[in-house]
Amino acid sequence: MERKKVGEVFHFFGHIGVAAIKLTDGSLAVGDTVQIQGPTTNLEQTVDSLQIEHGVVSNAAQGQEVGMKVRDRVREKDFVYKLVPPSETSPAPKTTARKPVAKKAPPKKARPTKRTGKKRPVKKRGAKKPTRARKASRAPRRKARPSSRKSRRRSR
Repeated sequence: MERKKVGEVFHFFGHIGVAAIKLTDGSLAVGDTVQIQGPTTNLEQTVDSLQIEHGVVSNAAQGQEVGMKVRDRVREKDFVYKLVPPSETSPAPKTTARKPVAKKAPPKKARPTKRTGKKRPVKKRGAKKPTRARKASRAPRRKARPSSRKSRRRSR
């Protein structure tokens, strides 16, 4: 079965098990088989009922927002695909050509700096800088905000 994207879930009503779907790329009708897929969702079922503004409809066109009863939980931003039988008029193109083999990039060379023009070595990814021992210092001073009570001097 081929699948064609028809829309996206923009809300799920958990207490009644209804997905609100925005039809962005196609139409949907009662009896169609749909697949709702997302990062944690993979649901395939037939469309049993469609509603637009609490009114039962048999089909919906592109650009409309519909409510559809679903068996399982779906999430916002899940994609809705219509499953259609493979079309016999347009056969799949035959691929006989081989994929080109990617060549390895040459090693990076030292490049000049902007200011001095001297060459410097290229840093490797994942290489860490050597850590320096920090000089012991006293604790940082606390700075009170100028408008706070602590910063005002008392005249007693």
